[in-house]
Amino acid sequence: MLIIDDNRTIRDLLAADFEDDFAVVTAINGIDGLLIALRSLPDVILLDINMPGLSGVDVVCELETKSETRNIPVVVITASEHNIATERQLRPYRNVKGFLSKMTPTEEIKKTVRHALR
Repeated sequence: MLIIDDNRTIRDLLAADFEDDFAVVTAINGIDGLLIALRSLPDVILLDINMPGLSGVDVVCELETKSETRNIPVVVITASEHNIATERQLRPYRNVKGFLSKMTPTEEIKKTVRHALR
């Protein structure tokens, strides 16, 4: 699992939540996340949207352009209010499997990740 989020606390919490089920790797921004995704080809990516530099939307677009990464499931998990426009923008990308708030309970995040891996 690759967790891409610029918030260290969120990265650490999510990593702790999933460390028993996945080999977890984290990235502090979209650029590092893309490089790690290409190198490690994770089973699933948890992705923040609002990050400096390369946004989560940009990361999804870049993942789609590469044959190695276009089929990696992505679960968007963001602190911003649920944004219909962002969800609509990402819906055409078949690798985006869910949209969650960072306030979503851990069990619901895990359920969404399991569903994304089907």
